[in-house]
Amino acid sequence: MFEQVPPGPVDPFFHLKKKADQDNHPDKVDIGVGIYRSEQGACQELAVVKKASPILDELDLGHDYGPTTGDDRFLNLAAEVMFGQASEPVTSRRVASVQTLSGSGANHLAAVLIAKSFELKPEIHIGMPTWSNTRPLFEYVGLKTVDYPYVDPQSSEIDFESCLSAIRNAPRGSVFPLQGCCHNPTGKDLTPQEWQLLGEEMKARGHLPFIDIAYQGLGDGLDEDAAGVRILSHMGIDMIVCQSFSKNFGLYGERCGVLHVVTQSETVAANVKDQLRSLIRREYSSSPAYGSRLVTIVLDDPELRAQWIQELSSMRARLQENRTRLYNQLTIMLKTPGDWKHIVEEKGLFSCLAINPAQCNALIDQHHVHLPANGRINVAGLNTNNVERTARALDQVVRE
Repeated sequence: MFEQVPPGPVDPFFHLKKKADQDNHPDKVDIGVGIYRSEQGACQELAVVKKASPILDELDLGHDYGPTTGDDRFLNLAAEVMFGQASEPVTSRRVASVQTLSGSGANHLAAVLIAKSFELKPEIHIGMPTWSNTRPLFEYVGLKTVDYPYVDPQSSEIDFESCLSAIRNAPRGSVFPLQGCCHNPTGKDLTPQEWQLLGEEMKARGHLPFIDIAYQGLGDGLDEDAAGVRILSHMGIDMIVCQSFSKNFGLYGERCGVLHVVTQSETVAANVKDQLRSLIRREYSSSPAYGSRLVTIVLDDPELRAQWIQELSSMRARLQENRTRLYNQLTIMLKTPGDWKHIVEEKGLFSCLAINPAQCNALIDQHHVHLPANGRINVAGLNTNNVERTARALDQVVRE
């Protein structure tokens, strides 16, 4: 019977990781997959998470099923991190929050909610380039996607006029997936003023902002990185926020995230949360408990929370140092042709280099520097031992 099942569509990042893992070259550089790596090149476990782990063991909470929508204390703390303390949308109880299978799960669940619950299926307007899974998540549930330029390909800067034009010309009630901070793959974020303008335009046209924020704390800071979410949430418009603790807690494999749906009233929020409960029950019943318990312990303890914030600050500083090192190698030491200043101007884990797929393949095949074909690099994959080698490899493929 299963002979009729064809292979699934190609996932370029799966093959990218597989190829990097299988490369046994002693000087290989993996700047492809988007995880925060330590100076030693390993997936970094936060010290505060290590400290919370024995505390969780002592609590001996067992392995019973958790609530379908997640633990209330965890959800309240997550909402506080995202929307701020004493945030009006939260205190007025018009935000429906449920635990999800990290950020991808939040995006999927929100897409299912839109596809199943809206009478008219809205268009999904996606700024390009974006996270490689954005379009498939919406198309998987039968929603139509439309692209518009988020970045000007000539200047490599945000094309804000294009963003405004897309909002103004989209059918009323369209959905606009946006990234809250540390844009993947470009590292180029909207300013608070631009968020305000986008919010006003979307409110006037009845559009739904759909904000994915997977890197809060790794751009400018926890509060600064949530500026777009907070600006829009106080404008009195419906919105969706997908929150992940994979990167800022290093809990990648624990699949710990939250979906927040900002509504107009407590009654509407209660209805949305109950609908989400029903959808979760049909899909996976409940989320893993281990990661959310660790997050709760850290966020609920002032000393541990302060340590977490300090660790995030150190991670941000290292990302900026890596950007500066690469920029200096390319511009000062090697005088590599091209404009590389964007590397130090961008935020978060990623930077999109102005190199073509053939040059990316040359970096992999000839220099054992692994990155995707769109030229996106994970800045956290750089360190003092490989940044010079990476820059020399880039210099060589650019000059060829």
